[in-house]
Amino acid sequence: MAALTALTEEQRNGLALVLDGRETQLRAQVAAADAARTVATRPEPGDAADIAEEEAAEQAMADRHRVELADIAAARARLAGQTYGLCVDCGADIPYARLQAYPTAKRCLPCQSRHEQARAAAG
Repeated sequence: MAALTALTEEQRNGLALVLDGRETQLRAQVAAADAARTVATRPEPGDAADIAEEEAAEQAMADRHRVELADIAAARARLAGQTYGLCVDCGADIPYARLQAYPTAKRCLPCQSRHEQARAAAG
């Protein structure tokens, strides 16, 4: 694996700012959802199935936020270790355009495609 990515320092800094902004946004959404659950009251009791469905949707959203926050933390670790922008599978550079669209990307497109196909076949 190459020691350094082909990203410029300016590109790395810009992508780090994007990661910072997304993390701030996610944490605000989590805090707002937590606050809403804390103060939520129902004037009339809801159907148990409706309540369960609402709770399942809230849990799914919280799970997605946790996964994305973990992806951001992993991207930051790669930034600190000078491996951000390198595919974790093959070591090739991840194109800057892909990182702009998906700043937490850890694989190049061919490796990501193989990874998704393997996951689909397994489950």
